[in-house]
Amino acid sequence: MELGTALLIVALLLVGATALGFVVRARNSRVARGCGADEHSLAVDGAEVTLVQLSSPVCSACVAMRRVFGEITAADPTVAHREIDVVDEAELAQRHSVYSTPTTLVLDAQGRVRSRIIGAVRPDAVHAAIDAARRELVSA
Repeated sequence: MELGTALLIVALLLVGATALGFVVRARNSRVARGCGADEHSLAVDGAEVTLVQLSSPVCSACVAMRRVFGEITAADPTVAHREIDVVDEAELAQRHSVYSTPTTLVLDAQGRVRSRIIGAVRPDAVHAAIDAARRELVSA
């Protein structure tokens, strides 16, 4: 096999593997829309959006997300944050198919689950989920 042909094959394999990686990454989105049962009792009265963080005692990412949510709620009084231990509320975790922590349910003012955030994500992803919940509330 000639060197030029071998290099072309390697380049095509790299391009194909990269494209496949982008497809897999896009399908494994960290923010999912409209998930699970409504949780009217978990919505904080007076809040437009409630972030219900499902955590576990040994979760280091939960600490990071608690800090992110604290900053967001301090800056925006229309957003509330509640943290629930999945060990204490196993039925709630099961109802929402929580397989890893932190998992955060994004509730609108009526307690409808508008999306869920899986794992530790950047603040801009949280803001996008909050904005989407607000848009759905306005259009409903």
